[in-house]
Amino acid sequence: MSLLSVADSPQAKEFVEGLVVFLKSKELRKRKRQAEREKAFATAIELIIADLMLGFQQQDNRWSYHQMSSGSFTDEPVGYKLFRSIVSALEEAELIEVSLGRNHKGIQWDEGGTTSYAPGLATRFRPTQSLVNMAAQYGLKEDEYHLSFKTQLPKKVIEVRAAKVKGEGRGRKLKLPQTSRFFKVESEIKTLNLFLSGFELTGGTFTGFRRLFNEGNIKGFDYDRGGRLFNSDGQGYIGLSSEERQSMQIDGEDIVEIDINASYLTIYHGVIGVPLPNKEDIYAIDGLPREVVKAWFSVSFGVQKFHTRWPSKTIEELRVSCEAFKPSMTVKAVGKKVIKHFPIMADWPLSGLSWSKLMFIESEIVIGTMTTMMKKYQVPCFPVHDAVIVCKKDEELAKNILTKEFEAHANITPRLKLK
Repeated sequence: MSLLSVADSPQAKEFVEGLVVFLKSKELRKRKRQAEREKAFATAIELIIADLMLGFQQQDNRWSYHQMSSGSFTDEPVGYKLFRSIVSALEEAELIEVSLGRNHKGIQWDEGGTTSYAPGLATRFRPTQSLVNMAAQYGLKEDEYHLSFKTQLPKKVIEVRAAKVKGEGRGRKLKLPQTSRFFKVESEIKTLNLFLSGFELTGGTFTGFRRLFNEGNIKGFDYDRGGRLFNSDGQGYIGLSSEERQSMQIDGEDIVEIDINASYLTIYHGVIGVPLPNKEDIYAIDGLPREVVKAWFSVSFGVQKFHTRWPSKTIEELRVSCEAFKPSMTVKAVGKKVIKHFPIMADWPLSGLSWSKLMFIESEIVIGTMTTMMKKYQVPCFPVHDAVIVCKKDEELAKNILTKEFEAHANITPRLKLK
């Protein structure tokens, strides 16, 4: 729940007003709210209901989610206490269902849209049939909520989190350091959001980006760790599968997704000043499945010293996705073979680099590509972490700019491929 969506049609506005009156009638307050708090109360209901209705339409499982720790509401349009009181009132009135989060395991959805849910970090909310029926009384149809509720571009486009602590789902949210670089980054993302909002993206949604920086509590941090772009509403096209994104269009034109092959590995070679091995498939190593080699790089770049055993999640994924995976392919055994082909990986723990620094360089490359295409050519370019999406007619332009940005930031020529 981004808490950035508002009622955008007369019917939706009347629906929200009706809900405000209904919830107030259920309150047991002795004193009337002051005018300013009355306005905040009504606004909060609008933002919460808009997200719930849009989530109900857009997701097969119908759930929306938001963490319920007080810190997760830092810089949000709705404060923790007000959010909590409103969702409690909605639940008590049997207008929404609430499923509390209890641990860090993610939600697992099966193909039918039903859940084999193990309670997760975020608490989930879903409109009941009573709320859907109430919306229908105001002329709002289940499959057309997106016509009546619109998500605004985010006013706050930067998020900084502390380094992850063992046992936590992710690092805690921090106050934004007001360095000189902060204002440059903020302006850059707001300019891109405004520009890209002028194009119609079909097959996926775009409601503006937020740039997420990591390890903000490390000494010397200056918006130079992490830095990937994410959809501001927590949904959007970035969360779609590669296959689903292929059906998207920009202003009615077919798109192409340009992927940076082995992005972190390429950046690492460039920064160290060592050429990549000259072979067609960078992950092809005799005696090892490609998926296993790729998984080793993924888990190794995520830590500052090599794993002594596979993370349990990686083991589960390899058993499902790689038929050739064998118990003998321990993380140590795989590492020996990989380092033989990529000797510079032996120095990774002492390189002074980290996943957050590699991600930052990657994000600067992608954002630099987007900005150049916007400023010089007025051409839209949408990111997907280590890839960009453009109209097919702009494929060569995007590849050229992406290559130049990569060379400028990482001192190496990337291998690009189309998805």
